[in-house]
Amino acid sequence: MKITKSYIVKGLIFSGIVLGTVGLQSTIVDAATDAGIDAATKTTDVSTNKISNQLIFTSGDVEVGSSSTTVTGDKVGQKIDLTKVIPAGYQVASGDATYTLAKDGSINRVELEKIGNVTATVHYIYNNGSVGTETVTGNAGDSVSVSKVPDGYYLVKDSDKKVVLGSGSSDVYLNVSKAITNTISFVNNDQAKTEVGTAIVSGKVAGATANLTEDQIPAGYSLVNPKWMTIVLQPDGTKQQVTVKKDSTVVENKGTVSTYGKLTPLYSADGNSAGSRSLGANSVWATDKKMTLNGEDYYRVSTAEWVKASDVYEYTANGTNVTVKDGAVAHLYDTKGNQLTQRSVAPN
Repeated sequence: MKITKSYIVKGLIFSGIVLGTVGLQSTIVDAATDAGIDAATKTTDVSTNKISNQLIFTSGDVEVGSSSTTVTGDKVGQKIDLTKVIPAGYQVASGDATYTLAKDGSINRVELEKIGNVTATVHYIYNNGSVGTETVTGNAGDSVSVSKVPDGYYLVKDSDKKVVLGSGSSDVYLNVSKAITNTISFVNNDQAKTEVGTAIVSGKVAGATANLTEDQIPAGYSLVNPKWMTIVLQPDGTKQQVTVKKDSTVVENKGTVSTYGKLTPLYSADGNSAGSRSLGANSVWATDKKMTLNGEDYYRVSTAEWVKASDVYEYTANGTNVTVKDGAVAHLYDTKGNQLTQRSVAPN
């Protein structure tokens, strides 16, 4: 940067020609006053250069982007917004997208992170106190639904059902109010109506509807009627019953079963009676599947009909001849392993 000064001797006035001859700036002022001397001797900055810094974007010590980026400003310490120069798909790891200019010619690294995995901790507030939290994740700027409003409460504002994620980890505070709650008693589909689990549903007023969630249904069970996933709320504190059935398991099981000496009833895949249909006494049937339902085993003997395992016996045909040993009577047993008392096989 070039600096020039003008020198004028008090009481003397040089002509512009003389000043030009000695190489001094040809500024003519009233040299008879102190103000004139000050004006003539003032240092003047004639530079027009800006401050430039070079930035290298990195993520996990790996350089990001095709080349370094140059940012400029008027002075050291000036804040520069990096939002428009950050490589696509990234954000500043610290969450602060501004850069402070260092001295001219500086080279600095800026640590970035991929956009995504942004988290927000949602605090549910009732009477100035937290009654629950949940963590939501997504990309920066995403609108994400909340799903864990504490049991017995509801959001004061419907618009709070979704929160907008910031550029980094953040906290969100949502106001909730007390709700009407009902206890749902899940009972087995039997005469005793045995309870196998409970859940809590809530809403703003009695008569409103609330939906059960899949994770509220007891493990290994399903609703007898899928429409019961929607509950009509009764007055606060009411306990409602919802009937469930044990989920069945079906495996391949090719074989042969035989009935005993009586008519044997048939059942549908949900364990209900097939009405008047049955299998004849001492009849043999092919089976291809075995089902376990509510602790009871069944064999499939037609496309949609099953027989209880306790009403038949499964066997494998075997054409081998056997001979009773000499001198010993062979006892006989029924299909359930019970010894017959009045029949046996003679020796040899």
